[in-house]
Amino acid sequence: MELKINREKIMEGVRLILEGIGVDPNDENFKETPLRIAEFYEELLSPKIGDEDYKYFTSRGDLVIVKDIQAYTLCPHHLLPVFYRVYAAYIPSGKVVGVSKIVRLILDEARKLSLQEQYTENVASKLQELVESSDVMVVVNGIHYCMRMRGVKTPNAEVVTSAIRGKFRDYALRMETMRLMGFE
Repeated sequence: MELKINREKIMEGVRLILEGIGVDPNDENFKETPLRIAEFYEELLSPKIGDEDYKYFTSRGDLVIVKDIQAYTLCPHHLLPVFYRVYAAYIPSGKVVGVSKIVRLILDEARKLSLQEQYTENVASKLQELVESSDVMVVVNGIHYCMRMRGVKTPNAEVVTSAIRGKFRDYALRMETMRLMGFE
């Protein structure tokens, strides 16, 4: 879901929140807060990666893994921070892209408000398109501050999701990939 950021509406909303919690939005310490938060949302939720011409390299089909990519977003239910560690693997079908393209794809997809399960599926689908291979595997480990700060208040809970496609459905390949990703 592509978001259209409206800075003025965000600022208006933040002013209302400040008033709602008993803070004077005109107080010297809080005067710039609505603008700062609007700029933060623009930075966090605006796509940075456009459609680029990707340079391809030939490959004979060996496993490619990019691991421990750190991305962040906001929980769509509570607008609290979510930190992801993302692991992506694919088997080239004759083409390999530069790993920075994979990292950019992962970071760009995090700029959309979505549940972690959908984020994981979206990364896997876009990775399939990018590398032109149906053999992809994506694992996302999420730290959700909505779970840590409110509700169940579980300070150490993490959420793990995966999208397994093509040859990675084979148990032995999946386990070898998990081992190489650092999951023992």
